Amino acid sequence: MLGKDRLITAAIGLPLVAAAVSLLPTVWFGALIGLIGAAGVWELYRFRYPEKLPPAAWVGIVCGFCVITAAPLGWQVLAPAVLLVLLARLASGRIENALGDSGTLVLGLTYVAVLLSHVALLHGAEQGFKWVFLLMLITWCGDAAAYYTGRTIGRRKLTAVSPNKTVEGTLGGILASVAAAYGGSLFIHGMDRLDPLWIGLLLGVLALTGDLVESLFKREAGVKDSSTLIPAHGGVLDKLDAFLFTGTGLYYYLTFAVWNTPVTP
Repeated sequence: MLGKDRLITAAIGLPLVAAAVSLLPTVWFGALIGLIGAAGVWELYRFRYPEKLPPAAWVGIVCGFCVITAAPLGWQVLAPAVLLVLLARLASGRIENALGDSGTLVLGLTYVAVLLSHVALLHGAEQGFKWVFLLMLITWCGDAAAYYTGRTIGRRKLTAVSPNKTVEGTLGGILASVAAAYGGSLFIHGMDRLDPLWIGLLLGVLALTGDLVESLFKREAGVKDSSTLIPAHGGVLDKLDAFLFTGTGLYYYLTFAVWNTPVTP
């Protein structure tokens, strides 16, 4: 039943994602990504506050949406967002756990919002929707290959952070990422012959890193999924963990090696 539910969710969700990437103007795409990112910030905060979110966390969720939405417009609002969440924590009047709370609040803005904003920045570039599709192709192909390779021939455990991951699965995922990068590059102009190789290797490693980082947070929080927002798939962060890193990596690789334009932080 679980497999059927996952297929149903994917069958509904994937066409909607494709339509959003290809049809929405970047301003509206950024707002959509902002809403998704705000849900991810909410999930991250629930790792620390499983019972009830404090007011400062809700301020952080709204600020996370603003950070992502403002990015493709060229507005830099991270610093004001950090100030707001810290002021909200200060206003609570509580002294205990001040450092831990403040670190979590700021982490929601940096780990989720800032990293995810790079997907919106990719969409705003020339051939933007193609870059986003390339990002999804590489990330999803690498993830699927890592899973099935690990299930079939995986023997050596990779790390205690994620006990199900294997060295063989990791290598299979990275190789699939390179293959997907070359396949996707056929539909995008402007890349050299070796760019897909470097992009595939970079994103393959970053996808694994993003997955492990979220696994680290979940293991401390003692939860299997970040939430139940996506039926049969877990939470938003469970679907975004790799994209937080691969989207950022692809954006900066293209900025330095392909577009040759100044970096927009």
